[in-house]
Amino acid sequence: MIAIIANPKARRFSINKLMQIKKMLNLSFKKVDIYYTNKSYDGFTIANNISSNYEIVCSYGGDGTLNEVINGIVDKEVKLGILPCGTSDVFALELGISRDAIEAAKRLLNPKYIDVHLGRLNNRYFVLMAGVGIDAAAVLDVNHRLKEYSGKISYILSGIKSVMKFDKQISVQTPLGEKTCYSLIASNAKKYGGNFSVFNKANYLEKNLYICLFYSKKNLLGIVKSLIGLLLNIDSKLYECFIANEIFVKTDSIPIQVDGDFANFTPAHISASKKCIKVII
Repeated sequence: MIAIIANPKARRFSINKLMQIKKMLNLSFKKVDIYYTNKSYDGFTIANNISSNYEIVCSYGGDGTLNEVINGIVDKEVKLGILPCGTSDVFALELGISRDAIEAAKRLLNPKYIDVHLGRLNNRYFVLMAGVGIDAAAVLDVNHRLKEYSGKISYILSGIKSVMKFDKQISVQTPLGEKTCYSLIASNAKKYGGNFSVFNKANYLEKNLYICLFYSKKNLLGIVKSLIGLLLNIDSKLYECFIANEIFVKTDSIPIQVDGDFANFTPAHISASKKCIKVII
């Protein structure tokens, strides 16, 4: 039996594709049920309530919906299927899963599984990353109406705005000692913002996180140079990266994002969790 948790507000949501997927899966599964989200964190509530009744629970949405579903099934004996239809679908790209949901659904017919380690921000799990500071401020301030029409452009515009106005120093306790930065990302995956391999030493198959601290203050050029440096694996004084099992963000009232969704404010404990989920690839 298989359940699909679908987000009708996802940018590339298609009811026609969803019905085609259901028809295809009905040929191989005794039961295929669809549940629709209506508001933020419905994906978690639905997944948590229904997952014990199914062999596979699928997320049909973007990375935010996927995060909610993961948090709902993390303690359950159920496998995760990914049917991407979001703005970026970064984790699908990370796993080499097609962003065409119908093509992705074909993997469910002859499934192979991997165990994916999760990160944890306070009491919330993540599969991609947790960000504190500039990128989280961009997620918090993004124009959601513009996002519906322009997708990634809305994040780019919000990101530029955040870089220009965000100047709070962030105190972080790390295995290398206490550090002060203007933004940080704890990554569980290589890709960021789309099909860009920014954090090349991150590995979702291992129990650790790749931590990047950014030292550039209110400087768009500095952020761009940092991202290019990370893409090209160049050492720079603009940022510092290292592997860690946990860090503590001590400064209060700094915005946080997990897997591209706003996730409250600091302080925060970010760690590599012992939890894994079985993902169909």
